[in-house]
Amino acid sequence: MCGIAGYFHNEQRRTADADRLKRMTDTITHRGPDGEGLYISGGVALGHRRLSIIDIASGAQPMHKHENTITFN
Repeated sequence: MCGIAGYFHNEQRRTADADRLKRMTDTITHRGPDGEGLYISGGVALGHRRLSIIDIASGAQPMHKHENTITFN
């Protein structure tokens, strides 16, 4: 089963920490050892660990297009 992690800051001047997000997703490596994706924009941080059972080729996440970003399972 895949794993999702993330956090956000309410303060506009404060930005998300990539190292913190990486540590969060590393903690759930057992949930998805086949892939990893990180997305950081301002105070928003989304991370995903992927277990590739069905969609092996094109299931990289978090998915983003233009200004919209989503992470899901």
